[in-house]
Amino acid sequence: MMHNIIHDDIQKILSSPLPFEKLYGKTVIISGANGYVPAYFVYTFLALNDLRGAGIKVFALCRDEKRAGERFADFTGRQDFQLVIQDICKPVDLDEEIHVYIHAASPAGILKRHEDPVNTFLANVKGAENMLNLAMHHPCQYFLFLSSVDVYGKRENSERLKEDMSGYLDPLNIRNVYSCGKRAAETLCKAYQMKYHVPVFLVRPFQIIGPGPDLNDGRLHIDFISQMLKGNRIVLKSDGTAIRTFMYIADAIIAMLTVMLKGSPGEAYNIVDENGEASVKELAEIMASLIADRMVEVTFDYEKRNTIEVTGALSKVTGNSEKLAALGWVPFYSLTEGALRMMEYYGLNVIKRRRE
Repeated sequence: MMHNIIHDDIQKILSSPLPFEKLYGKTVIISGANGYVPAYFVYTFLALNDLRGAGIKVFALCRDEKRAGERFADFTGRQDFQLVIQDICKPVDLDEEIHVYIHAASPAGILKRHEDPVNTFLANVKGAENMLNLAMHHPCQYFLFLSSVDVYGKRENSERLKEDMSGYLDPLNIRNVYSCGKRAAETLCKAYQMKYHVPVFLVRPFQIIGPGPDLNDGRLHIDFISQMLKGNRIVLKSDGTAIRTFMYIADAIIAMLTVMLKGSPGEAYNIVDENGEASVKELAEIMASLIADRMVEVTFDYEKRNTIEVTGALSKVTGNSEKLAALGWVPFYSLTEGALRMMEYYGLNVIKRRRE
């Protein structure tokens, strides 16, 4: 059964004042649906069917059949849901009229990206090409590409990033294979919009926290949870001063749907909550303070400063949310509330949630 935290998140998404009726009766394909963020789109669309009779048909394109079977076990046998098991780097061929495309396939977590840089790049670029080609031959109404804050690259100043800013990316630094793949895919999306009139919507999520990632995923907040499940310390691999912007997953899904349903085709939008800015050390301290049954200490391991997660990381990556807010989006969860929900999902004994 779906975890109560995820169930509540989906109810919160459906309570948002979005024109969901635009999706009624449509067929949707979601690439990379096994990922914890795109999986929320699956949950949301099927919940619209259950609660509002939306008549949406969902194709969840995944590469790992076993994992997909586990993540979407609740939906087995439904007429409005179908798994498509294939590599997104291969052409997608479905004998259906598809109206909505969400391209989210991409290796998750920095460790997986570095283990397989070729697939990391191709899943974004070749995957985008395959999805765009499919959209060309169908009555495509929305093509949503999940890009990344990483496309901004390195900049000399530390101001909040706006959508028209672009920094330096060294294409020969293998750390940038994910960033370069996302940037190239954005260009490809724009080219298809201009030449073939595919209605593309580009979203650039900053750090999204929430239920779903594997505990060995490598993401910062998941590493903190993994450590607290094993002991009473969070050990930082850096000096903890790097600043990022964090957003809870329910707010992020609402933001991305807002862009798709209310935004302008061919444009990029930051998916970011400016109130969610925190240093690595501050995030660790917030999460440690939410444990109800014991004291968790935040410490440093100076011998791990040269790990792939730390080396080359930018000191500050924060975003400007003006363009998103102009569409009417407002966040619901604070950083602390989002962390509470995420930690409870993974079984940590946390203080009582502030908002039910």
